[in-house]
Amino acid sequence: MRIYITNIMHMHDFKTSALSLIGSVSLIAASQAATPPNVIIVLADDQGYGDVGFHGFDDIRTPNIDKLAKGGTSFAQGYVTASVCGPSRCGIMSGMHQQRLGYYGNGPLSVIPHSQQNFAEMMKELGYHTGMIGKWHLGETEDQLPWNRGFDFYYGSPTGSHDYFKSSANADETRKAIFPVYRNGKIDTPIQERGDYLTEVYGDEAADFINENKDRPFFLYVAHNAVHFPWQVHDKYLERLKDLPVHHEERRFFAGMVLALDDSVGAILDAVEKNGLSENTLIFYLSDNGTPRGQGFKQPKQKERGTTTMSSPGDFNGFKGDTYEGGLRVPLVAYWPGTIPAGQVYPHPVVSFDMAPTAVARSGMTKPSKGLPFDGVDLLPYITGEKPANERPHQNMFWRRDNDYAIRQGDWKLCWNSRSDQTIELYNLAEDPGERVDLVNKYPERAQQMQDAFDAWDSQLAENVTGKVPANRNVKYAEGKRTNVSQFNTQAAERKNRPQPKKRKGK
Repeated sequence: MRIYITNIMHMHDFKTSALSLIGSVSLIAASQAATPPNVIIVLADDQGYGDVGFHGFDDIRTPNIDKLAKGGTSFAQGYVTASVCGPSRCGIMSGMHQQRLGYYGNGPLSVIPHSQQNFAEMMKELGYHTGMIGKWHLGETEDQLPWNRGFDFYYGSPTGSHDYFKSSANADETRKAIFPVYRNGKIDTPIQERGDYLTEVYGDEAADFINENKDRPFFLYVAHNAVHFPWQVHDKYLERLKDLPVHHEERRFFAGMVLALDDSVGAILDAVEKNGLSENTLIFYLSDNGTPRGQGFKQPKQKERGTTTMSSPGDFNGFKGDTYEGGLRVPLVAYWPGTIPAGQVYPHPVVSFDMAPTAVARSGMTKPSKGLPFDGVDLLPYITGEKPANERPHQNMFWRRDNDYAIRQGDWKLCWNSRSDQTIELYNLAEDPGERVDLVNKYPERAQQMQDAFDAWDSQLAENVTGKVPANRNVKYAEGKRTNVSQFNTQAAERKNRPQPKKRKGK
């Protein structure tokens, strides 16, 4: 039986732990071992900060993902480079701000150009056998598909969201939800003919890849469709969650989808452990963006803070698509037994584009062989204690998606979001991680300095490959033009309070 449905907003205290330095010397030595580790990236789709047990939520069950956190280091402030699928994946696969490549949003024109070496191509150059399973979403033309962008093996569907129970055998299929599933460039047996559930299939395929490549160095990128819409799950998962305490039955349904995802992580861990690869395999787990605003089976499906029924951003504000924390801050774990400290919660902000430079640094690579350099950094010296505990990997962080933008400097964050009052906002995330108290009027000088810093970065970015230009980009910043924050907000408030003309009734 299949059930088609879709959080709970737990008001969860923001918790971090001090960075442990015990045994750092031995850990650093281990990280510099002569044999670089295998590397596995497991990417969930639309899994919010409140959708894992290791963040302290008891209305979700993620025992295998929690095992990664317990045996490795989780990041209390783990960010992605964008709050939507495609550009976030570009940040992961390039190791940089995807806007530098003209990649701003989802769409067929948004790709990593061949002039820019991607993560898989770097790993292949370093002697790794490379494999990808799952959702690509980084180009649909033949020259941009995974088997032509550095992967020796591919199993999955290159497009966006996908049905979990069926796929087409037709290469000319126009319904993206049931696009064919490919194996190394050829259409594979449709899911319904296998009698499987897509999340399970991806876990099994990942385990098979590990088993088949256990005797050579490998890089495996597992990009799940779960837990993205459509809301579909086997009732066997719901049966395992009958006793789960939830505030809404849609949360239980969503937890079933998450449990299937967690089982697939378990299949990967089992394959690593059974093949004796644990101490020579670096695993990253994360989500591509935060909780989707649209969720559930009943209206209103567009949720607000505190009203979610399925996926949860925890105590954070905003959703997928926003530059608030709820759209950008995600579950993120690094696991490498014997090298990365176990059970540590790293307190400083890190970004998904740090994974590529961290992985290739184990082989001595510091930048791509062609194209632009990394924006990300090698995280190992920070999380093993080689760097001072108070030294942050990133002091300045930037985001831009369409007209929405944000900049973070230290613990301060300035942002503008179209779904808000459309004013420029300022928050102190150390004191207010939930972004509840806007301090823009209290600290106008800081707000202005941060706006100037953002405009200096934003005005130098490559043009969007789609030709769409953000309406609030200050393209003349270098010529001396400044965005006056106070004036901008005053004008925004006036526009909001301006009486709207009455609509004429038709005759």
